[in-house]
Amino acid sequence: MRTVLHVGPSTSRGGMGAVIQLLADNPPTQWNAETMASHADGGVVPVLKAWWNVRRNLHTRLQRENVDLVHIHTASNWSWKRKKGLIKIAQKANVPVVLSIHSGNFDMLCKERGPEVNRICSTLHTVLLTDGWEARLRTWLGDTSVIPNPVPKVTVTSERDRTQFLLMGRSNPMKGQAIAMEAVRILRKSRSDVTLHLTGVTHSEPGIVGHGWVEGKEKERLLSTCGTLLSPSKWEGLSMSVIEAMARGMPILASKASDGVFEKSGKIIESSAISYADAMEEMMDGKAWKDMAKAGPKEAEKYKLEHVVSMWGQLYDEVLT
Repeated sequence: MRTVLHVGPSTSRGGMGAVIQLLADNPPTQWNAETMASHADGGVVPVLKAWWNVRRNLHTRLQRENVDLVHIHTASNWSWKRKKGLIKIAQKANVPVVLSIHSGNFDMLCKERGPEVNRICSTLHTVLLTDGWEARLRTWLGDTSVIPNPVPKVTVTSERDRTQFLLMGRSNPMKGQAIAMEAVRILRKSRSDVTLHLTGVTHSEPGIVGHGWVEGKEKERLLSTCGTLLSPSKWEGLSMSVIEAMARGMPILASKASDGVFEKSGKIIESSAISYADAMEEMMDGKAWKDMAKAGPKEAEKYKLEHVVSMWGQLYDEVLT
């Protein structure tokens, strides 16, 4: 059995951590998987401690000579700066490196530090999440592979309350919570039954419920009962909440950041509160909701965990040979 070591924010909240855990818990055939956390939630001090620890631990782990491949997961900005050092440690140990780029604004980093990105990525195998990202970053990265985020087995739910909307994501202005909240305020001027559920955010006002960070049964309840997912993000790599909503039969209203992720199971919306309010009203009152809900599970098949894991297995084998 070969061993792949996933290095990234494996214990942190958010989509990248969820992806790493899914891949580590479901390695390809004939592979074992381990994880090593490069990030910690809780502020500057935990992040710095995690960074100091991962550099030491990665060097020590690779000296044992039973890791066949290091799979590094990066976003952009400070995440990229930290991962550069980890790539160097793995390469000095003569262990092949696969780099997964999860960031939805990695193109901005490339515009600022293109030569550096090209120099580093030309020494390893880089993997992107969508064909759109491959086309956008080809100039800086050269040859790459495209493997999407995986969706675990989920339950398709058709009995949903269409007056309930869900937005999942960490508390960050780029996630577009302000747009969704203002859209609900607009709608509630004419109808009082609409409610927006926010995860990762603590907030409370009529029609808006901030649940904070959710997982387990509470996350499952929201994903199984709310009518439509909102994703008004300024940028995304490949939103885990969007592709999981598709698999569950939950229609999506998303910004251009999710353009190309779906065809019939959602709708791309201009990034304004009025545009979202109009689209949300259509979801509550029109036939479009049923058509999108029906299309989602079929369109999400390409994101199924077993399919994505098989793609990783093929790539790992190719890199080693």
